[in-house]
Amino acid sequence: MDLNSMILQISFIIMYSKMMAYGFVGQEERKCKYLRVDKLLKIRCYDMNLKEVPPYLKTSVEVLDLSFNRIKKLKRSSFQPYKNIKFLLLYENMIQSVEPGSFAYLTSLQEIDLSNNALMTIPLEIFQLPALRNLYVDSNELLYLSSDLEARALEVPIQAPLEYLNIADCGLQDIPDLGILPKLWHINASMNPLMDLSIERFASMCNLKSIDLTRSELTPCHCQQVNNHLRMVEVKTKFVPVCLETMDTATCPLPYNYTINSNDFIACKNSIKLAEKRSMWLFVTGCAGGILTVLLIMWLCIHRRRKKSVKKLRASALQRRSLVISPKNAINKRDHQLNYNHNDDLLSCDTA
Repeated sequence: MDLNSMILQISFIIMYSKMMAYGFVGQEERKCKYLRVDKLLKIRCYDMNLKEVPPYLKTSVEVLDLSFNRIKKLKRSSFQPYKNIKFLLLYENMIQSVEPGSFAYLTSLQEIDLSNNALMTIPLEIFQLPALRNLYVDSNELLYLSSDLEARALEVPIQAPLEYLNIADCGLQDIPDLGILPKLWHINASMNPLMDLSIERFASMCNLKSIDLTRSELTPCHCQQVNNHLRMVEVKTKFVPVCLETMDTATCPLPYNYTINSNDFIACKNSIKLAEKRSMWLFVTGCAGGILTVLLIMWLCIHRRRKKSVKKLRASALQRRSLVISPKNAINKRDHQLNYNHNDDLLSCDTA
């Protein structure tokens, strides 16, 4: 191999690697992997230097992994072809802005991971997704979240049935006010300053089971109030800072008037009871409907069998009617045969 060909090959390799690094290689050269995970179609486009959501994937995708790429902006049309997505992984990108309506088509979305991006706020339309249970937005500088919640007047209660919320390391001074969250059982707000924490936020989380507030900068009063409230509602305090001093209730009032005795807490509990009654009613209705369906099928089967048996009986009766001779007709026929034979005998005698 001569020197010129070696130089050409080395130049091609360097150019190809640069194109891969900056995302200029064609779609045919960078294929996503198609998998089946728990009967769900998963497409893994992990660490492929993508600059946007690829529009050429299977539209029936249910788990879409776009993590560790170079996506900076989500457009309104980004997820329009993929309306069946249930789990969306977008962590470790460079997402700075999200166009309004980018998530409007994802009505089946149950979990979204937007952690480790460059977001300054959470797109409020996410909170109106009807199936969203898990939301990860940790490690984003959400400096404008509180002002957006106030200025844009988030519609509460939100439609998303949030159960798990991760807002760790987002530079938050307070837990965001998302209205009543009756299904939320865990929130991770660790590594946030939380210097302006409002104890009233806990009133809207009446179903809370655990919370992570490690490496937060709670004031001594807030620390005491949070611990008192969490112990009262039997929430795990393993990841809650331990208060170094006990403050007098005159200086740091008990939190119960702002939490368990507040209207928000009562409304949250009532919504849970209403949801339980609704689910019980749906269960009873479903059982009754199933029983009625079974009975209807049984009745149809019995009715069909009876119809068939009646048809058979009618057919056999018609056959028997054509074969049976009445006694009167049988006697007349016998007398006629006897008379006929007697005359024949007489004629034969006379002839002889």
